[in-house]
Amino acid sequence: MKINYGKLAYCYILVFAAMAIGGYYNDFGIENWYDKLIKPLGTPPNVVFPIVWTALYAMIGAAFYLALTTEQSEKRRARLNGWFVGMLFLHIVWSYAFFFAGQLGIALAVVIVIDILSYLILMEFWGVSKTAAWLFIPYFMWILFATYLNAAIINLNSYVIVIE
Repeated sequence: MKINYGKLAYCYILVFAAMAIGGYYNDFGIENWYDKLIKPLGTPPNVVFPIVWTALYAMIGAAFYLALTTEQSEKRRARLNGWFVGMLFLHIVWSYAFFFAGQLGIALAVVIVIDILSYLILMEFWGVSKTAAWLFIPYFMWILFATYLNAAIINLNSYVIVIE
């Protein structure tokens, strides 16, 4: 398979731009209030999150690239692109709501939409490229875990955190 460097760059610029913007909001919360929360069973140490997310973003960037370059239908590629860009945008919204604004309830609603959209993307990837789907599965499992953490943090704390 010949590498399309333009599409490859597009996929990774999107993915890592979303990661960088979301990371800015995440850092704000971690530095200012996140450590004061009561955390649920299974919450990894803070040092784990950037490592895992970097690996997952690299994998979903590759999955997105494989799907875009394998799919022959322009209509299906456009749908995949829209869903994927939407998912990345929602990641930024989630990071803002959860870590920057302390709106944990809104963040939970957003991550549930990400779960649904991620499932749809996974099913599309499966129909286009099994390799893309397998690269996407760890992300999908982690986002479900993130949903659990978000919901459990609300249960243990509150829907809204007052940031001083």
